[in-house]
Amino acid sequence: MGLDVPALKLSEEECTSLLRIARRQSILSIAYRGLRQKGVSQSVLKDYDQFRLRTEYQSVQHDDALKRICAVLDEKKIPYVLLKGAVLRHLYPDPVLRSSCDIDVLVHEEDIDKAVTVLEAKTDFKKEKKLYHDISMVSSRVHLELHFNIKEDMDNIDPLLSKVWDYACSAGEETQYSMTPEFQIFHVVAHMDYHFLHGGLGIRPFLDLWLLKNKTQYDETVLELLLSDCRLLQFYRECCYLSEVWLEGSEPTETSQMVEDFCLSGGVFGNEQFRFAGKQKDKRGLRYIGSRMFPPKHQVKEFYRSEDGKDHVLAYYYVKRWRSWLSKERRSEFKRQVNGVMKCDKKYQDAADELFKRLGL
Repeated sequence: MGLDVPALKLSEEECTSLLRIARRQSILSIAYRGLRQKGVSQSVLKDYDQFRLRTEYQSVQHDDALKRICAVLDEKKIPYVLLKGAVLRHLYPDPVLRSSCDIDVLVHEEDIDKAVTVLEAKTDFKKEKKLYHDISMVSSRVHLELHFNIKEDMDNIDPLLSKVWDYACSAGEETQYSMTPEFQIFHVVAHMDYHFLHGGLGIRPFLDLWLLKNKTQYDETVLELLLSDCRLLQFYRECCYLSEVWLEGSEPTETSQMVEDFCLSGGVFGNEQFRFAGKQKDKRGLRYIGSRMFPPKHQVKEFYRSEDGKDHVLAYYYVKRWRSWLSKERRSEFKRQVNGVMKCDKKYQDAADELFKRLGL
């Protein structure tokens, strides 16, 4: 990352353990290159050659697909904003170091159908299904999440996330827009908040945050106002501090150690036990299951909005929700949630609640 840090002396066993963790956290290319530059034996690295090359090749494929997507949207004069890895990868010393599962692009909600139609006509992407905030499109090699909003179904952040176009400015490339630097950092923190409460975070978001803060010009006062409005300022500061512990050698605190333990306990999206602890932050056990059966009207409307554009009575949306559970996949998903919630260890739940409190979540 270009940091002047003391060289670490690792045994072959420690190097192998590091590579194993890095693979699970989707930062294998970073660890691999760092160890190779330190002269680690090729015998240690060889077991990860194929996986590293595959992820780096996937990054190149994503880059090629993104260029084609942008070209089509530019040609048809459809305004769009690049999201997540499509933007953040260019902050890394080499873009292939920032792997992504998907390509994420935002268009106006009124343009979503047109965007899907032209992408299907001009590229090999095909519409798969419509989700809460995007339409899933797939090609033979790449998955595209074509967003019509960036909301996360969270009351504290959705009001501001829904105003993303108010914080977008021309990127100087046809119809491409980019978020203001402050809103870009806010979006990363808001997405970290979502994942933290839905299973925990991996290492990569902290790298993204550190690079954004150190490689972009932004107004900290403006950023903190955005975060304060969404009750994320304390969470942001603790995430920034942990990134400084990892990347600048700052002294760990009790809270940073707790966050680190949670982040390293799972893969790139955390672990299942913490996910169920996060789900029960406000309602535990049967109360949480009841909230899944009967979510608030505004939430259930967002998920199951009627195609006829009419505002229906609440019972209509609940019935639509329950009918969706008739599919085998949704039944299995709901069963996993019920089992996970009911089996969640109380001590683990209490520890998670303590961490949420420390982070202001």
